[in-house]
Amino acid sequence: MPTSILDVYTIRDWRGGIADEVARGVRGSFKFGYGLDIHGEENTLKCNQKLKKDSSTTVTDLILAWVPATDGNLYGFGDTGKIYKRTPAGVWSEVYTDADGKILGAAEYEHKDGSGTYRANLVWATQTKLKRIYIAGDWATDVVTIGTFAEGVAGDWHTMRMAVGVLMICDGHYIAMLDYEGAFNNKALDIIPGNVSSCLLDMNDQVIIGSIERAKSKQGWLWTWDKIEPSWITKKAVGEKGVNSMSFIEMGILIQAGINGVLKYWDLVNLVPIKTISGGGYVNPGGTTEFKGLPHFGINGSGKCGIYSYGRTDKNDVYSLNLEYIPSHGKLSGIEIGALTVYDANLFVSWKDGTTYGVDTIDSANKANGIYEGLEFNAGKPFEDKLFRFIKITTKPLPAECSVVVKYKMNKTADWILTKMGDGAESLVGTGKTKGIWQIEGQGEIYEVRLELNSSGNNCPEITSINTYFEGLNIW
Repeated sequence: MPTSILDVYTIRDWRGGIADEVARGVRGSFKFGYGLDIHGEENTLKCNQKLKKDSSTTVTDLILAWVPATDGNLYGFGDTGKIYKRTPAGVWSEVYTDADGKILGAAEYEHKDGSGTYRANLVWATQTKLKRIYIAGDWATDVVTIGTFAEGVAGDWHTMRMAVGVLMICDGHYIAMLDYEGAFNNKALDIIPGNVSSCLLDMNDQVIIGSIERAKSKQGWLWTWDKIEPSWITKKAVGEKGVNSMSFIEMGILIQAGINGVLKYWDLVNLVPIKTISGGGYVNPGGTTEFKGLPHFGINGSGKCGIYSYGRTDKNDVYSLNLEYIPSHGKLSGIEIGALTVYDANLFVSWKDGTTYGVDTIDSANKANGIYEGLEFNAGKPFEDKLFRFIKITTKPLPAECSVVVKYKMNKTADWILTKMGDGAESLVGTGKTKGIWQIEGQGEIYEVRLELNSSGNNCPEITSINTYFEGLNIW
């Protein structure tokens, strides 16, 4: 027989981000969500800013590398050889098309020119060649080839990074080097034939190199080098199919390895697995940056693509994974995210959607719509049948034209069930409202709740608690 007193399942902590497992995780974690701001001053559930397309129709290929240059402009380097400029005023233009095609890495680097003058240059790499133009040079006459890569295999990255006083460049099993005097060494370091360097980082007066093997084993490796030793210093296996990207996190390095969404931490001594992204995926070498104190990275090859963050913004918080932003096209699958950067204190994201390309940036005037899906809940009794009767949410006073839709499902069914309030309304809406109650008839062993937060302009709902009332049926 049903009990006469209802139990309550309350959710009121949101900082834990996307959980490691479907039914449990760190404090405040949830099964999945996106468009949520979980790092605000108050521990409430609310929406992040949305992304808006910034590039209009100018960008017509996938930008794989960004250079925020010292001339004040942002330069993007595309996968068909196009080079774009974005001015501080927001004006986009295509400034050059490289006849050698796909650009696989780029950077700004100051070095001596042929007349003995040190100048800042834009430097970029096609499959086989390293090229440059002086900052503020003439794109019609001043582009020159300054080196040829030793390996130059199609599909290999030429990621670039300033490290130990020079510009390091990936090229298969070699690391090439452009120094301050303008000398190019296409075999500065050999990390053993059969390995393909993909990404670079600098730490503790060393360059950190991520690679993947060409062999079917596809083992990933981490290497360190100081430019002084004749060979690499450290070689560390990552246990996944390649190292795709690296970024700084607190006292170490956040690594995305393989195609299954694996995140690892390395402090040059300890290599620790920290997270696997639900749905898997991978990050392009240029698809990561630090923004608002956290590593941000663009996940591809998944049904849950988007711009994720990992970390914490306060020492008392837990480390959390969060799908911060969905590109402006609104899709979670069938897209590719090329590169991320921070320019003029804003995040810039390049993407491909079929035959459409673009660059997004954060829309400071509009909030995104957010999705929150709670962990699978069984009240500690997975064997017991339960009857779920009501869902009550409490909020801060609801802004005008904002709304909250509540859904649920039982026993891991595929589809969410839309709920209704006592008056038949399908959503909580109405300026100043602070709570809503939905009547449900959910019976089963496992329960899940979903909130859809619908924003209006730069306002959004702000949830303080989700409360679900249920009773055990004691059916054995």
